[in-house]
Amino acid sequence: MTAYPHHLVIWPGRARPRSERRLLAWAALLGGSLVVLYWIVYFAAGSALAGEVVAYEAAFPLADGVFALTLFAAGVAFWRGSVGGPFLLVAAASMSLYLGMVDATFYAMRGDYSPPEGVALVELSINALCVIGGALGLAAGWRMWRRR
Repeated sequence: MTAYPHHLVIWPGRARPRSERRLLAWAALLGGSLVVLYWIVYFAAGSALAGEVVAYEAAFPLADGVFALTLFAAGVAFWRGSVGGPFLLVAAASMSLYLGMVDATFYAMRGDYSPPEGVALVELSINALCVIGGALGLAAGWRMWRRR
């Protein structure tokens, strides 16, 4: 779909304000960048974590890579005014919810959130960001699909 130079971009059935698309584009691109940054910091820190945690986290680079790529694709789609933006946002938001809840369950069952300080506070913040961001992304994506 061609991006139009005025403040509205035509989507199937309705016009969407450019500001809404830009906000979702920036949010998706920021989210994808944060996922990449997490893994850069994780691998740079080495094995400062307990063995069980290292083994658990080792299962996630591929899933998080797909998650980050989907966020980047959603961001680019929204930036260009493509009709694929809402679909990609819903896909990424679903991954965010799932990965956030799996992580939260693992760390909660280990008792790592009690008390929430240091590394535990960082993990809790990341999990909350994944779950809240995923829920907001799903709401935005579904809202856009319903308006089509």
